[in-house]
Amino acid sequence: MTRESDNLQKYCAAWDSDNGCQEWILPADEAHLPPRIDNLYDNRLKRTSDIAQYHRYFSKDIVDRLKACGNEVFIADKPAYATYHIRARSLRNTVYEALSATQADKVIIIGTSQGTQDARFMTTALPASDSAPEEGSMAKHVAAVVGLSGEHLGAEIATIGINGMYLSNYVFGNGWIDPVAGEPFWEFEEGERLNTDLMWREVGDTTTDEALLNQPLVLTEGYDPDNPDEYDLDINGQFRAFLSGLTSLSSHYMREDFYRDETAWRDLLDAIGVQEEGWYELVNEDNENCNGVSYFSYSARIRSWDYEYWGDATFYLGVTALYGPNDGYTTMDSQNFDKIGYPPCADSRSNFEHIKTLDGSILSHGYYHNYFTGRNKYYGPQESWLQERPPYQGSVADFYEQVMRDLIERGF
Repeated sequence: MTRESDNLQKYCAAWDSDNGCQEWILPADEAHLPPRIDNLYDNRLKRTSDIAQYHRYFSKDIVDRLKACGNEVFIADKPAYATYHIRARSLRNTVYEALSATQADKVIIIGTSQGTQDARFMTTALPASDSAPEEGSMAKHVAAVVGLSGEHLGAEIATIGINGMYLSNYVFGNGWIDPVAGEPFWEFEEGERLNTDLMWREVGDTTTDEALLNQPLVLTEGYDPDNPDEYDLDINGQFRAFLSGLTSLSSHYMREDFYRDETAWRDLLDAIGVQEEGWYELVNEDNENCNGVSYFSYSARIRSWDYEYWGDATFYLGVTALYGPNDGYTTMDSQNFDKIGYPPCADSRSNFEHIKTLDGSILSHGYYHNYFTGRNKYYGPQESWLQERPPYQGSVADFYEQVMRDLIERGF
C-alpha cells in the first residue's frame, strides 16, 4: 500500500528508503472514519490496527466541509467485497443509525463508485424491516441518492476482469472459485492481503492485534457462524467474496442486454450465491421510476492519463480502447443518470438527473474515478486554470459544498 508523498509525514511513523513505510499510524481525529477498527453494529467484530495504512473511504476534509455546511454526517463501513444484498444491508444499518440519532424521517445518501449502486439497491430492493416486508421498502426513508462516478451500466474494468477469469478460471482453471487461476486479477486489488486487513475478525476473548490475527475472518456484521460463506473464511471464501464484488460491478450483471455465456454465467451466480440473473430483476423501472426518491449523478472524465500520480495505465487504456471515454474504471454513459432512460413522471419531469461531468480544461489530465473520495488531491487538476470552471472549481471539499448548493437549488 502506498500513499502520496505529501501524506507520508502525517500517516507514516517509520520510513525506510528502500522498503517504504514500515509503520503506519491513524490520527486520532480520523479514527471514526471508515474503514474503522470497531464495528458499530456488531461488537463481536473488529479489525486490527493494520487498517491504519488504508485511505479513509471519504477524507476528513470532505466530512468536515459537509458538517460545516450544517449537515450531520454518517458514513457506512460496508464489506469491501460482497454482493449488493450484503453491502446494502450494511448500508441500511447506517441509515437507521442516522435516523435514530437525528430523529429525521429521511436521509440523503451520497455514494461514490459502487456505493451508488449500494444506495439504489438498498432504497428499492430492501424492505424497511426484514420481519415486516409488507411495510414497504427503504425508499420511504430516503429523500435522495447522489451518485458520484456510479456505474449503472456496470464498471467496464470489472467486466474485463470477469471476462478474463472466464478464461483463466472457468475454461482453463478449476471453476470460478479458483484463487490460483484468478490470482492476476485478485492481485490487481491487492489480493489476500487486502482481504485479511479489511475483513472483520471475530473478537472472541482477544486483547491484542497478534491474537486477533489468528481469529476467524468474517464477511459482515450480523453474520451466521454456521454459514461458511460468512464466517471463518479460508482462501477460497476470501476469493469468493472478491468475485462476488467484481461480478456485481460487471456489465454482465448490471445490463440485461449484455452478451454473456449463459451457462457459465449461471454457474458463476451459483458459486457466489446469487439467485437473480442480474440487477435489472430487482432494481428497475417498476420500483425506481417516480418512487418519491430523487436521484442525481455526477461523473468524472479522464482526458489523458497522469503517469506521475495515477500509476499504471493498463486498465484505463483497455477500457478506452474497448468502450470509449471513461474515468479509469467506467464510461461516461455508465456514470450518467440521464442515460438510465426511465419515462418522465406525471409532472413531465424525471426523478433521475445528471447534474455535472467533471473533466476540466482540455489541457488538463481531467478527473480520475477516485477523485470524489478526497484521498489524493492529484486525482484532479491542481491549478485553477486547469480545473472545472466555477462553481465546480477548487478542491474536492469545495466540490462537495457545491453539491450541497445543487441540492438546495432542487428543493432540499
